[in-house]
Amino acid sequence: MSTVTKSADILIVDDNPDMIHLLSKLLTDRGHHVRATKDSELALKVAQSTPPELFLLDISMPGMDGYELCTELKKLETLQDIPVIFVTGHEQEEHKIKAFDAGGVDYICKPIHAEELMSRVNSHVELYRLRQHLQLQVEEKTRELAETLTALRVLMTQQQQDSKETEKNILNNINSLVIPYAERLRKTPLNENQQNIVDMLIANLKQVSDSLIDNHDLLQMKLTRVEIQVANLIKEGKQTKEIASLLNLSDLTISTHRKNIRKKLNIRDRKLSLNAYLSSL
Repeated sequence: MSTVTKSADILIVDDNPDMIHLLSKLLTDRGHHVRATKDSELALKVAQSTPPELFLLDISMPGMDGYELCTELKKLETLQDIPVIFVTGHEQEEHKIKAFDAGGVDYICKPIHAEELMSRVNSHVELYRLRQHLQLQVEEKTRELAETLTALRVLMTQQQQDSKETEKNILNNINSLVIPYAERLRKTPLNENQQNIVDMLIANLKQVSDSLIDNHDLLQMKLTRVEIQVANLIKEGKQTKEIASLLNLSDLTISTHRKNIRKKLNIRDRKLSLNAYLSSL
């Protein structure tokens, strides 16, 4: 990572004009864009306004020193990931430890060696750019994943609704049309073989009905099979006499089923149409 293919934006903070001049010349000669200030407070404002890609900080400065400035930079979300290299005349180990504790990524001691400076600057700029690129990729993939999950949820919800509606239609047809017809057919004159076929047909139809009822809203309301048949016919707009004829039951029995359905559905308002209520489910 000794070279940087694109000019980097670097902010120098040093109270020594000669050091600013030296660093600026070395960096601009290598194609970098350099901004510089002798004031830490001003540097903080400049960086917030237009974040650089790298900070070069002196340690000993009037007012806010380099450690304090680095600490403040790391508190700001827009600046905390930007690498900070300390460039200083302090060679003692405790200064280096303090610099890294403040959030610095590197430490260069004066006097400056041009090749060492450029190697470290270029390396940290490239690492910063790589992290930024990876972060953008992560954010993009996260957005794509979120959109995919949202689309999948919508699709699954629609499929569940379609499946539920299909089950309801099948259940309604079996209980309201097919089984009642088979029950009436069983009461007609049949030979033993025909009777067995009809009995088997009705048993199989009820088995299919039971499997569909397992997920049906009306089962959750504790309705019996006959009550479900009655409820489905009521939803179709059938009256008591029609339902009694279709199910081969008496009018009184159908009226009793209607009362039980109202009770189980907790319909207390007598003015509320059973047909309207059931149709809303």
